[in-house]
Amino acid sequence: MKTAQHPLVKNYLAAVARETAELDEERRNELIADLDEHIAVSLAREADPDDRTIHTVLARLGDPRSMAASALGESPAAAPVHRRRAVVPLVLLALTGLAAVTAPAAGVVLAIVTVVAVWATPQWQNRDKVIGTAATLLVSVMLPLLGLLLGMGIGTGGLVGGEWMMLVAIASPLVITAAACVHLVRAEQLSA
Repeated sequence: MKTAQHPLVKNYLAAVARETAELDEERRNELIADLDEHIAVSLAREADPDDRTIHTVLARLGDPRSMAASALGESPAAAPVHRRRAVVPLVLLALTGLAAVTAPAAGVVLAIVTVVAVWATPQWQNRDKVIGTAATLLVSVMLPLLGLLLGMGIGTGGLVGGEWMMLVAIASPLVITAAACVHLVRAEQLSA
């Protein structure tokens, strides 16, 4: 088992990452990789490392806050992250969902602006930015296409009536963008 997969190690490295949020991303990733390697080497000396052994190794490394203080003392701090910047892409994402329902053409333009704003936000990891981008593109491209198909009468027969399909076409953009916004807010809180 890789050391980073053990819950104690994972929690320790996550705590160090949170405490070193002021470091630039490259330096923080380098520090985490170095710590993971050091832990792996220390545990490789043990025949069958258990939780107690892992606790001992982590205790020798020191408290994550102390580790972060040392790292921050060695490296210049990254530019402070302004919490306001994350509000803009969230508002744009919500507006993209509304625009997909009310004005699909404007929604496409708004989607482009939203994707740029999501990727320009430093608080989120790339995974979170991909989720925001996917929600934006899904809402702005795929759901208006569903509306077009409904307008042509496709999918209105059988057990699912046209009213249900219309409800899905209207509610889906709002639900998708709301879910993406909730995810991004949580991701920002975890990175703070």
